[in-house]
Amino acid sequence: MRKLHELAHLLVNPVLPRAGRYWSGADVVIASAPQPDHLRSSFYPRDREVLTEHALEVSYFFEVLSDHFYEEALIDHVSKITFFARLADAADTCLLEQAGATAHLVCAAVLREAYAMAKQIDEDKVDFLIVSKKKQIADDLTLPGQRTGYSSIEETISFFRGRGIHIHGTA
Repeated sequence: MRKLHELAHLLVNPVLPRAGRYWSGADVVIASAPQPDHLRSSFYPRDREVLTEHALEVSYFFEVLSDHFYEEALIDHVSKITFFARLADAADTCLLEQAGATAHLVCAAVLREAYAMAKQIDEDKVDFLIVSKKKQIADDLTLPGQRTGYSSIEETISFFRGRGIHIHGTA
């Protein structure tokens, strides 16, 4: 959890760190524009794309979270698909909620989901097999109290404020 707290403290800074390149792996691509068709494999399913003008900031968070969760043996070659799909879902949901979401809000959404996954893994309550109607990994929102990770920008701001983190640019 120490690494998650370190990342959370970055959210207070006016400028977030940026990765040197767009992140991709585990069937997820973070980018600022869609992948051209000629770069896609015809054999493998199409990667999930998180498209945002803040792709390098989001990629930085994905890199650090990837390194941390692998180093701590919290994910492996099987669970990584679910883990990164949930992080991507959180980013996409944030961008759908607010099309002009800042880099801070999108990265906070990703980090909020990572906190939830870490807690679920620690409590041995993570279900790596829950799939939504769109064949995306997600919490089963039909069950009362099931949602544990990113649910809204407002909830995310509140989550971090409860930990003493005031996300830059939020009131």
